[in-house]
Amino acid sequence: MNYGIIFAALFLLFLIYIVVKVMIVPIQWIVKILVNSIIALIGLLILNIIGNFVGFHLPINPVTVIGVGVLGLPGLILLIIMHFLFI
Repeated sequence: MNYGIIFAALFLLFLIYIVVKVMIVPIQWIVKILVNSIIALIGLLILNIIGNFVGFHLPINPVTVIGVGVLGLPGLILLIIMHFLFI
């Protein structure tokens, strides 16, 4: 049996494995940011519904949703503080 062919096949499998690993990591980050942004959108909607009773409203736009999605609860608190300080 020719060892060159076996070595080439194993090397090709290793390269395919590396390429798949490298491509999956950014996709996982994108999915995580999307899921967190959807949760942030729901959180902002609930905050605005509850805030209507006391006259509090945060704008819902891509910047606020992604900001809260990436930063989480500290991002939401930061938005509330910025709302009170600048508006």
